Amino acid sequence: MYKDIDKQMNEMKKKTKSLCPQCLKVIDAEIYESDGKILIKKKCEEHGEFEDTYWSDAELYHKFANWQYEGNAGITLTKTEKGCPFDCGLCPEHKSSTMLAIIDLTNRCNQHCPTCFANAAVAGYLYEPTMEQLEEMMKLLRSEVPPCPAVQFAGGEPTVRENFVDIVKMARKIGFSHVQVATNGIALAKSEQFCRDLVEAGLHTVYLQFDGMTDEPYKVLRGHTGVKHEIKGD
Repeated sequence: MYKDIDKQMNEMKKKTKSLCPQCLKVIDAEIYESDGKILIKKKCEEHGEFEDTYWSDAELYHKFANWQYEGNAGITLTKTEKGCPFDCGLCPEHKSSTMLAIIDLTNRCNQHCPTCFANAAVAGYLYEPTMEQLEEMMKLLRSEVPPCPAVQFAGGEPTVRENFVDIVKMARKIGFSHVQVATNGIALAKSEQFCRDLVEAGLHTVYLQFDGMTDEPYKVLRGHTGVKHEIKGD
């Protein structure tokens, strides 16, 4: 079915909506292929015509178009008032579901980096959803159409949760086919058994931070250089 849709788009220009880059008014636009690229052309009555590259590789665009799926997340948090993109959030016009959900397990951390986008460990209050709240979050994600397939646990530092292994088990039991953790790796480096427990619980991916090849980035971003390990050959 999707190949037929893609074929129709090749044969005629696809109508859509876009924004005037100057006044941000919603205006009519059309998407079409030219010279191996997918272009978008639009016209504002006040500011004239605009043409931009929509996809620089037409072949790759058509490949992805064959996997297009218009779903219904089944979750609405905002109302349709001004229309897209001004009704930002999960409004009734939202036609896609979550592919990778990020859930913060805590705002505690076992590091005190000078720079932290999560403001971990210094917020002045504890954020740590209960097991019941986490279960509700994950079941909500799995209720989307199509269901959210992957979840990444973050923070703060998610491995400082005393029941982190149980949380991973819960995610797998609820139905997530891929479970990740975004971590500084300290707890994992200190305990091989902890790593084994997480693998057995169903953890698939460890998403580690990597700041650079020299000491300097770590001094600036982490406040220390960490521990160096020398690798020796036979």
